Amino acid sequence: MRISAFLIPVFSILFGILGFFLRASELINVFDPITNLPMRGAATTFWLIAVSAVFALFILAFSIFASIKHRSLNGFENAFGTDPLFYPIVFVIIGLIWLFGTYLYFSDLSSIDTIELGFISFSAISAICVSLFAIEMYQDSRKRASYALSLVPTIFLCYWLVLLYRQNAANPILLSYVYQCLAIAVSSLSFFMTSGFLYDKPAPGKAIFCYSMTVYFCTVSLADDISVGLKVIFFAIIAVSLIHSAMLLSNLQRK
Repeated sequence: MRISAFLIPVFSILFGILGFFLRASELINVFDPITNLPMRGAATTFWLIAVSAVFALFILAFSIFASIKHRSLNGFENAFGTDPLFYPIVFVIIGLIWLFGTYLYFSDLSSIDTIELGFISFSAISAICVSLFAIEMYQDSRKRASYALSLVPTIFLCYWLVLLYRQNAANPILLSYVYQCLAIAVSSLSFFMTSGFLYDKPAPGKAIFCYSMTVYFCTVSLADDISVGLKVIFFAIIAVSLIHSAMLLSNLQRK
């Protein structure tokens, strides 16, 4: 699966870039600048949905094939082939990028309520946990701290999804934020699937599917009119999913 470890992440990025440009075109040409209502039956909207469906079906088929023909080794460090230098260093950098995105989001706010403060705090803690988890796995994967560290980003993303719904509760135009919802939902599943390898519940096929869909939908969401800080956080999540996808695929063993 070493060739797939390169091709699938690249394929996810390319489809994500295509989806990004389609989404950017949709936001400019489909939504009315005054009412913000989308035009019914717009071609761009159809093509974006079609591209998303084609990509999802392809990744689903590949994930099923991978789970049937291959298996992951026991233990997180064996399933992902955790490198004693690459994994901790890269994930510390990703954690710093995530923290920077959280700071940018905080600096853009004119006022902060309790919900926003919770989001900022939870996001910063999740960024730190992403880095500490990689370091902990390098030092001793049997330590109980790594179990808790692996779950924090999953809970944060669930919180983010609730916050996004709260912010759009009065918004009847689902199309304006649906791709963000999908991006956050599959991102939460990606971190959850990663934790499964630590808890001796590996599901390589499901994990590959979630990683690829996370890369795709987070890349598409970068086109949305959201703060730079949230885009940086999405970028950090994309990096996490790309690396985990490549590492898992490169270490799958034939049954």
